Amino acid sequence: MYECPNCGSNLQYDIAARQMLCSYCGTTADPYSLHEEPEFLERGEYEATVFTCSQCGAQLLSEDTTAATFCSFCSSPAVLESRVGKARRPARIIPFSKTKEDCKASYARMMRRAIFAPKELKDQTYIEKFRGIYMPYWVYDFEKKGKVSFRGSESRQKGDYLVTKHYDIVTEVDASYQGISYDAAADFSDELSSAIAPYEMNAGRPFTPSFLSGFYADAKDVESSVYRQDACELVAAEEAWQLSRNRTCARYHVKEEGNEEVMKNALRPSCTSAELAMLPVWFLSYRKGDRVAYAVVNGQTGKAAADLPVDRKKYVAGSLLLALPLFILLNLCFTITPGVSLFLAALLSFACAVISGAQTSRIRERELLENDKGYQSARGHGQTQQGRILGLSAGEIKLLQVVIGVVLMTIFMPIAVCIAVFRSDSGLAIVGALLISFALARVVTLERWRRPVRKGMFKDMLPAVAKPAAAILFAFVIMIWNPVSDLYYYGGAAVSMGAVIWTILDIIGRHNLLTTRKLPQLNRRGGDEDV
Repeated sequence: MYECPNCGSNLQYDIAARQMLCSYCGTTADPYSLHEEPEFLERGEYEATVFTCSQCGAQLLSEDTTAATFCSFCSSPAVLESRVGKARRPARIIPFSKTKEDCKASYARMMRRAIFAPKELKDQTYIEKFRGIYMPYWVYDFEKKGKVSFRGSESRQKGDYLVTKHYDIVTEVDASYQGISYDAAADFSDELSSAIAPYEMNAGRPFTPSFLSGFYADAKDVESSVYRQDACELVAAEEAWQLSRNRTCARYHVKEEGNEEVMKNALRPSCTSAELAMLPVWFLSYRKGDRVAYAVVNGQTGKAAADLPVDRKKYVAGSLLLALPLFILLNLCFTITPGVSLFLAALLSFACAVISGAQTSRIRERELLENDKGYQSARGHGQTQQGRILGLSAGEIKLLQVVIGVVLMTIFMPIAVCIAVFRSDSGLAIVGALLISFALARVVTLERWRRPVRKGMFKDMLPAVAKPAAAILFAFVIMIWNPVSDLYYYGGAAVSMGAVIWTILDIIGRHNLLTTRKLPQLNRRGGDEDV
């Protein structure tokens, strides 16, 4: 606790005044004027109160001895255990510049667009639980100096010939990038931290623990090496983009030459420093059972992001209100035959099956936090697979999808032609074959190439796609049978739409799993900072 020199009460950092403020007598003080132990300065540490949540094990540091009443990681109503510990001293800190009222306003603006969110997320009592936390970040600086070379070309039409000249372009580069930041807390989701980025690192100030008074601070448990390569790739891509805008590079079509990866490699910078910094985040958690959703607001810029579950009742009511006028409009503008209605119902079932399968894979990936490098490294699971996939770029993956789609189309098209001859309805059959081919190509590519095949992957996916797959099969049988009575078609369409509605409710449930997270693990240690 920092004592007020006038009355002995507690001094806390005031965002509006940007000074230490005594709430009792109104005395202000410069944060750098307060006493700090020389021993910790020499050892690169500072002393803080460590609050340990009895529910989830999260450890929060604070320079304020006021009893904690809320855990920002799991939304527990009390933090019961506290002790004094030493933490590694960050190089700099960006003080909060957005007050709690500013934070609530940013959150409210975001929630106005979330019409299907649970009502609890918009309740004022809940919104009051926002807590200010200084999150640890690694801040990288890069530079690139020297000559780089890459290929360019220039084409001209001469008579009946297109003449292309190729050039080696050599240039001097003198570039520096500062303030590339990545969060250094394993339990702070990479998705959320990137959603509220960036921070203006020019506003950073030398660290002193007094800035933490009145706030919490999470402990660093991710090393700087984890994100260094990602930061380097980001800078190289930015350099390549900037250079491609150069007049000479534009003239010789450097980017169109297919040299993007070559340029990135040539422009790859060197990391000059990686410093630990404390950056401000307003943090809010929504807990339901053993799941928790987070909302975060950048404490410097006010940028907000959140995990937003969907309320089933709100979604069903909204869908019914939208479906009724849409149904009337379609009947006024189009003549929908029994065969078309059955085909459309089957097509919706197929779309639900694709979405359900993709969600199942995404849930498995999210639950295991496979794409969260910070979490994986802190738990000793090594680096996760990101960026290029099996040596293929995003463009090459798309090309692969097209190739697989064409191959599948050659398989499905004869079946479609047979159905067309049998039923004299070639349009629907051919469109269906095209959609099925390229949708399956996308699913196969995502499952086989983008993620490693694990034991039980497709077994887990089977329950998710069972209902829409059964509806598609039922509709397909009716189409092949081609009964005389329209009642069979309408009955098949009704069954398929029933399966669609049932599947959509399941999709909402899986969406809510994707927008909530397991509670932080009890074995969370708070990094290697505790002594």
